[in-house]
Amino acid sequence: MKKLFILVISASVLLTGCVFPKSGKHRPKVPAESKVAKTSSSSSSSSSDSSTSASSESTAIVSKTLVGDLKGIHHRDTVTYRGDKLLKLRMELLSNLPEEASGAAATMSPEEMTAIIREGMESEPNYVEARNMEGVTIEYSVTADKKLQAIVDLDFEKMDIAKVASLSFFKELGLNDIKDASPSMFILGMKLGGLKEE
Repeated sequence: MKKLFILVISASVLLTGCVFPKSGKHRPKVPAESKVAKTSSSSSSSSSDSSTSASSESTAIVSKTLVGDLKGIHHRDTVTYRGDKLLKLRMELLSNLPEEASGAAATMSPEEMTAIIREGMESEPNYVEARNMEGVTIEYSVTADKKLQAIVDLDFEKMDIAKVASLSFFKELGLNDIKDASPSMFILGMKLGGLKEE
C-alpha cells in the first residue's frame, strides 16, 4: 500500500509541474524600440525631482502576489522585481490529493504523508535534478486538511535560466519567455492566464 501511495503521489507531484501558467503564452509582444524609448525619455528629464523619483523607482524592490485557480490547482504566486528586472518568483500551489491516494490518506497523518511524498520524490530524477539547481527551491508537503502543497522558489539572480529552462521539470513554465519579460509584462501574462492581484 505504501509503495502504491508513493507512486501515485509522485506521479501527481510531477504532473503539478505541468500546470504552471505559461507566462509567454498570453504575453503581449513589446518591440525593443518602445523599451528603449521609454528608458531614454525618463533619463532625459530635466527636472531633478523626476530623476530622483525615477532612480528610487528603479532601485526599490517590489513584490506583487497573484492568486487564482488554474486546472484545479490553487495558485498564490509572488513576483519580486526591481525596476525592469525580475528577481524572484515564488509559486505556492495547492491541490487535492489524487483519488487513488484517498484510502491511504484516510489512515495517515499529514506528517506521515509528507514524509512518504518526500521519500518518493528523492527517487524521481527530474525532481532531484531540478531541486539541485542553484537558485531553485522546491518543497512538497501535505496540509492539515490533506491537500497537496508545492512551494517553488526561483531566484533569477542566482539561477542559470537557460539550464533550468532545459530541465523537463520546468518545461511548461516557459522560463525562456520569463527571462526576456519585463515585470509588468510578466504580471500581465499571469493575469491573462487567470490569476488576480491580491
